[in-house]
Amino acid sequence: MHRHHRSTEHRNDAVPENPAGAAQRNSPQGWQRCFIALEPDAATRDALAAVPVPAAARRVPHNQLHLTVTFIGALTHELGATLIDALAPQTIPLKPAPVTRIEHWPRASHPRLTVAMLAMSDEFVALDWRVRTLMIDLGLPVDARAFRPHVTLGRFRRDAPAAGHAPELTDHLLARFESLTLYSSTLARTGARYRALTSVPVIDA
Repeated sequence: MHRHHRSTEHRNDAVPENPAGAAQRNSPQGWQRCFIALEPDAATRDALAAVPVPAAARRVPHNQLHLTVTFIGALTHELGATLIDALAPQTIPLKPAPVTRIEHWPRASHPRLTVAMLAMSDEFVALDWRVRTLMIDLGLPVDARAFRPHVTLGRFRRDAPAAGHAPELTDHLLARFESLTLYSSTLARTGARYRALTSVPVIDA
């Protein structure tokens, strides 16, 4: 079922409220640390949450697993509303995508992330182009990095030891997504807290 929402908190319920974060979310200047991401369905979240990560990594909470399509940065309320309106009438065609491997980024000897890599597809290429075109049309910054579809499973401290070999996938894992969501993010002592500003449905291509 499609869920269209403008201000639902997407966070780990065990994280206490952060007054500084709340002030930032409600700032008259707009929304901070915005990004557009694909939301996995429940079965995909369960499968990704079962993939082991190194003991030194902080696992991404189950309800925060997502596939980032583009980072945006800060948005004024006016620009944010324009982007929400531009996304609202859209639907995203996307077939289930195979998870091909698990990797430590940027490298196992100095890890920052453990990620599940997804196979690139024509639908992912089209989505990347569609989002980049929308950013250009609205005068928003375009992420200079090449799109590499992945879901972050764990994060490491800057001084983390080498991670060793990434785990092998023992099962064939197909990632399915239910929506494309515009998020804002604030930082708390225990990690990021996400706020969904709007979502549009993903349909089977």
